[in-house]
Formats: sequence, structure tokens, C-alpha cells
Amino acid sequence: MDLNSPEFYTIAFVVAIALVALLIGHREKGPSSTYIMQMPTVPDEDDSAEDTLRLTHMGGGSVLVERKGLTLGPEETVNLVFTINDDQCEIIEKKGIKRRGMTGIPVKGEVSVKCLRPIKYRIRFESQLTSTWASFTYDASSDQPREVTLTF
Repeated sequence: MDLNSPEFYTIAFVVAIALVALLIGHREKGPSSTYIMQMPTVPDEDDSAEDTLRLTHMGGGSVLVERKGLTLGPEETVNLVFTINDDQCEIIEKKGIKRRGMTGIPVKGEVSVKCLRPIKYRIRFESQLTSTWASFTYDASSDQPREVTLTF
């Protein structure tokens, strides 16, 4: 085969495209895992608290999720739905028990979760209670807590 022939350049082009596809190709992701947890809440004396989320590595494979800036009626609950797929984690905050016609009080909540492996996650948090959200990274193996302020 001649190095100046069109066949050589056609074959070289096809091989180059195949190599690029292998290098940037998407790897297969595993199945998603979903966990639903109820987050206990207590009254918050600081009624001017910002709408924040704080994640803290507690050791032993658990992460403490703390939430401030919520307003709930008496006996209302909050559920957190974790959907994890490799290094991506989506957390959706939903209201559990709803009571109509109740006035809300400022509350804060926390729950310890064991579904996060000790890796760096890309997290998207969405609150259906306050219509706020945040996207951030969190290293679940680091002792450094991560606090984010949620935005509209």
C-alpha cells in the first residue's frame, strides 16, 4: 500500500476516529440506588436562619446531614430522598405528613446517613418545601464539613 494513496488516508482516518471514540467514550454506569430517610426536626430559636445545608463526615462510614431555614407546622415531617449513581448524588427534600391550615414555625433538622461511600460526589440538592436548590461537590471521606446556602 502506497503512503500517498487515498486508501491509506481513509484507513488512517477511520483508525484515528476509533481511537478518539475509545478515549472519550462514556463508560457504563451502574444502576442507581435510592434511599428514603425521615429527617427529625426540632424548633429553631434562630428564626432568621438562612436556608442552608451542611454535610459532615462522622467516621464509620456515616455523614451527618444538617438543614436550617425550614418552616413547618406542628407534627409535619421532612423526608430526604437520596438517588446515587456512581459519583453523582441527588437529594430531594420532601414534606412527609401534611397538615392543612396549620401555621408554621422555624425548625432545623439533622439525620445521619450511611449510603454515601468515601468518595468525592457531585451533589444536586433540591428542596420542594422551600423551592430552593444547590449544586456542589462534597468529599465524603474528608473531615472538612461542607456548608452551602440554597438559592431560588
